[in-house]
Amino acid sequence: MKSEPKVGIGVAVAVLAFAALIGVSPVYAQSEAPDQAALASSIPADSAALTATAVSPGPKKTLGQKVKALVAKITPDRIKRDIEFRKASALFPDFCKHWEQDLHDRETNNLSNLKFNEKDGYQTATYTAYGKVSGCESHQSKDGYSIGKITYEEFEYYIAGRSADEARHAAPKTVSDTHTTEIFRWDNGKWFY
Repeated sequence: MKSEPKVGIGVAVAVLAFAALIGVSPVYAQSEAPDQAALASSIPADSAALTATAVSPGPKKTLGQKVKALVAKITPDRIKRDIEFRKASALFPDFCKHWEQDLHDRETNNLSNLKFNEKDGYQTATYTAYGKVSGCESHQSKDGYSIGKITYEEFEYYIAGRSADEARHAAPKTVSDTHTTEIFRWDNGKWFY
């Protein structure tokens, strides 16, 4: 019983692909093409400035490429992914703000849980901190899947002081600065990481 809808969809896709083949075939295109002389006489005189390159179409696709693109656009899975992408891309800016808050919370937690080591009479520690989100983009993959990308700076800081309390209040020194890009996926109605 479940295979019947799939067969129906497969038949519909095949019919549409066949119709597309007929519609883009060279024989059909030639029979439907207007007479070049009639076309030239229908162009107004003030349009004479248009050159052949200005009105020529872009690079031509092969028949196979056209059919493949048409089938890809009308498959139920692709239509579903296009609808999902519209929702996912509308929600991604809020996800980016939430992610930035998560990074801030993680930095606060890192500062609260410093592990000090004694080095040459000083208490030293390192911790990770995060910059503001500098990039928040959502894209659709070639197959239609929703992908999100967030970029930000990640810093490793070193602090030192005669005591742990003094080290906590000392100006941190940057040990490293990493440009970070994280990729996220949309699944089951929400962004995952």
